[in-house]
Amino acid sequence: MARILVIDDDNSLRQMMSLMLRRSGHEAILAEDGQQGLELAHSEQPDMAIVDVMMPDLSGYDVCRMLRQDPDTMNMPLLILTALSGDEYSEQAQRSGADTFLTKPVTRDDLAYHVENLLATGATNIAPLPAEEDDPTTAAIDEEIEAELQTRDAVPQVPAEPYVVAVLGLSTGAGATTLAINLTLGLMQFGRSCLIDLVGTDPRVSYQLGLIPPRSTWEDLLIIDEGADKRFIGQTLIMHKSGIGVIAAPEQQPPEHLSGAVLRYIYDVLAEGFRRIVVDLPSPLNPMTIATLRVAKHVVLVVGDTPSALQTAPGTLAMLEEMGLPGKHHIVINRTHPQGASHEEVLRALNRPIAADVVYEPNQNKAIETGTPLLMSQPNSLFSRAIIYLSRQL
Repeated sequence: MARILVIDDDNSLRQMMSLMLRRSGHEAILAEDGQQGLELAHSEQPDMAIVDVMMPDLSGYDVCRMLRQDPDTMNMPLLILTALSGDEYSEQAQRSGADTFLTKPVTRDDLAYHVENLLATGATNIAPLPAEEDDPTTAAIDEEIEAELQTRDAVPQVPAEPYVVAVLGLSTGAGATTLAINLTLGLMQFGRSCLIDLVGTDPRVSYQLGLIPPRSTWEDLLIIDEGADKRFIGQTLIMHKSGIGVIAAPEQQPPEHLSGAVLRYIYDVLAEGFRRIVVDLPSPLNPMTIATLRVAKHVVLVVGDTPSALQTAPGTLAMLEEMGLPGKHHIVINRTHPQGASHEEVLRALNRPIAADVVYEPNQNKAIETGTPLLMSQPNSLFSRAIIYLSRQL
């Protein structure tokens, strides 16, 4: 285990870096600005430092130069982490004494790879070129950093109404997660779609998509507030081979739920890159479920085809109707048995119109085992056609 100094003036990003490093088996020492970072570098003598570029007073380049010029810290491996990309920034990082240049957003795997390499090789840029104060490239970079700092904390311009499609099982064993996954794929006809698994203890989405263990989950977002850096949210996204983005559920129950305000901010940020945001909701209801239902444009209510499902579904429906939710409700029969209740039996039990009747598909278990949803492997099956029909109602 290495002790790694993280110097970044953004608290959310500091916490995210700390979490990534802990999960890679290291200890993080956190500094909120360049001056504090220099002080901790002396007092804590960390094994390496990760330094953000865009900080007030002392930029990351300044911090690296000062660490290299000090005999006590000159041999410390240094990694520059910045949102700025391009050869000129890489060259500036090298001139300042950094050993490695990494562009945000960074995944845990990327960070772990560069950290392990630096810890193995040690500092390799101990004698960087001296800074040239009259270098026009350096001056231009300094001006860009200053401009970024002045605008970084502005109120984010995000869509006012994210397009959220909530999927909720009206009974256990209704197959709501399987339907949510395939529905997310079906909604790709309207543009990019993502899927959020808000279940707290059973990462069913990750399992069915072959993403076990997930490299990040919504539990990682518990440390943010509604004003957090958007890139922090993007770093929790896992891209599936189908093209959909996934925010996975944790494998164990987190200590708390995401607040309604944070959930809304997450949906707002995701709406900048995704036309549809599908949310697989846990049942029974919890605060995250209720907060999502209150912002969803469409609520897909999944009922199974067993006698027990038909007994419990009417009560749940009545409770949801009493909540006065703004989104349009779509009741869907999802057949998980070859000999389930008939369409007429479901209609009589619910006494409400049915948006779609999704047929039983014997190859569903194989699709789950291989991590390839049926809409990908069998796009022309009756099951897939029913999903496409439903998606066009949303």
